[in-house]
Amino acid sequence: MGERIRVVIVDDQELLREGFRKLIELEPHLEVVGMAGDGEEALATVELLQNQQTAPDVVLMDVRMPRMDGIAATLAFKERWPEIRIVILTTFDDRELIQAGLQAGALGYVLKDITAEQLSTTIRVVAQGQVLLHPNVASKVIASFSSSTTESTLKAPAAPTLIDESKGALTEREREILAMLASGASNREISEALYIAGGTVKNHVSNILGKLGVRDRTQAALKAKELGLL
Repeated sequence: MGERIRVVIVDDQELLREGFRKLIELEPHLEVVGMAGDGEEALATVELLQNQQTAPDVVLMDVRMPRMDGIAATLAFKERWPEIRIVILTTFDDRELIQAGLQAGALGYVLKDITAEQLSTTIRVVAQGQVLLHPNVASKVIASFSSSTTESTLKAPAAPTLIDESKGALTEREREILAMLASGASNREISEALYIAGGTVKNHVSNILGKLGVRDRTQAALKAKELGLL
């Protein structure tokens, strides 16, 4: 990626903020443009950066912070600036926190003990709109899907309604693209793999999100797996 990726670090511990800043700024094409100690301060910081035309591409968001925690802040960010990518950064690998973070719109969820290389890779991948989870976190998500599938099967043997019928069923092409979205493929990768124009891919993705009733690619992948579409 040729352009610099601008990053904001949000964590209530100053030493950790400074530590992550030093690690990130050692990497080429990564730049820390702001830091904050909680969700409210993060919103104010990014508002200022927006006005200065230096808005971040990626926000590293701690989960547990005073005043406004990382989940609430992520929801607020996605509502105000949906183009900004959020990475949940935490010492916790609790399943409910993971689900809450992803459902709020985060594209990444990593633990604070990751290496500098893993951190820079996460930032670069998420900046492209792709999902990246720490291996320990990914295992929790998979276990959660398995558990949810088992519970839903026991409680309701009948097949669930997959989508809002008033919005139409997913076409074969949309299912194909949905599967690629869930695997983390970007629009460009989908376009190249299926030999269709980028604008066509974008239209299909918009249709998929609308039919599933979700706001972004992460939620589409989660809901698709939950509903047995993948």
